[in-house]
Parts: sequence; C-alpha cells; structure tokens
Amino acid sequence: PKRHKVLQEWMEAKEKTRIPRGQRIRGKPAPLTEDSCFWAYVEEAWKDLENLKQGQHQSLQRLEEFERYVTTMNDALKISADVSLEGSRFMKWSAEWEKYKREHSS
Repeated sequence: PKRHKVLQEWMEAKEKTRIPRGQRIRGKPAPLTEDSCFWAYVEEAWKDLENLKQGQHQSLQRLEEFERYVTTMNDALKISADVSLEGSRFMKWSAEWEKYKREHSS
C-alpha cells in the first residue's frame, strides 16, 4: 500500500539526518546528571578540601581535576539543574572551594 511506501521514505529521510547519540549537542541541561557517580565525587571533593585545609597538599591536584570535570560536564549540559540549586551539597562545596582559592592565591 501507498501509506507504507510513504512511511518508508519518511523513515529513510529521517535516518539520513540522524546524528549519532555521542555527537548530539544538547540545547538544555540534562534532566538527570549523566554521570551516576557525580554526587559521590562531590563527597570526595569535600573530603579532599578538608584534607587540603589540614595541610595535605596532595588533595589539591584531585580538587583541580574535579573542578575541570565539573566544568566539562556543565559545558556539555550533562549536569542537571538540581546540582546548582542554592543550598545543594555541590554549591556549598563550590563556595568553600572558591573561598579557599581566594585565601591561598599567590
């Protein structure tokens, strides 16, 4: 039947314009943070920040890596909006991290 042919043509045209999942560009933040370990990383960053404040300078590199990771995830819109809600564990960590960097900048 003609309707099947039209549907087939439509599906083929759609497939030609389809962008592979890994190459899609997001237009809005993810409904859920794509990395299921994100909140565990936030807790690790809190521990590292506390250790850094106590003079354990090996934590600095991990904190800088976490900061780059968050920036990359945020730029790719792979972090959900709840991460940046006022009072979220991440926002509290971020404020403390920025404060530490200001106080210890050379």
